[in-house]
Amino acid sequence: MLGVILVIKINLLPEERRRSEVPVHKFLLAGTYLVAGVTLLFWAYSLFMFKYTESRLADVQNQISSLHVWQERYELNQVQSAEINKRNNIVQGKLKERLLWSNSLAELGNITPYGCWLLSVTQDKAKASEITIKGKSLNMENILDFINRLQKDPTINSVDLLDTKLSKAGNATGSAAAIEFSLKVNKSEVGKK
Repeated sequence: MLGVILVIKINLLPEERRRSEVPVHKFLLAGTYLVAGVTLLFWAYSLFMFKYTESRLADVQNQISSLHVWQERYELNQVQSAEINKRNNIVQGKLKERLLWSNSLAELGNITPYGCWLLSVTQDKAKASEITIKGKSLNMENILDFINRLQKDPTINSVDLLDTKLSKAGNATGSAAAIEFSLKVNKSEVGKK
């Protein structure tokens, strides 16, 4: 039948001469424990970092939610700033169309000759650069001198004599005769800064 062969190794050498065997299985077992321990430590560290990051994320989300009011204020500020810029552009456009009367009236006063006086200065609503000047003069030479002075002004493009009419210089009896005149002046300073 079957025979069982059993091999027994007997080392008959004395203890000091025997070759000692390195217990490999103990080293493997110790290595396995070491790898398992390092893996467990790494897993514990990863879990700690995950929980720490999660708590920091919750803190940041709370801070962001508390900044919601400031975000609304910022967005409202941006809308208001855009509205102000839009209105500023409209104002700048209107300023370009506007004729500066302070400069124009001072210039008219300086170039009006002696014996000539102005009754009205009106701006055309359709064309801001056109003004109509009505006045009186003691003689025609004063009107021509006034037109000549207006034409020499570099801010004036053209001067047209619209009409003249003979009238009295004043309402009193015996007052001198005067010539009423109307001029259309086209200024070029509209649209300039």
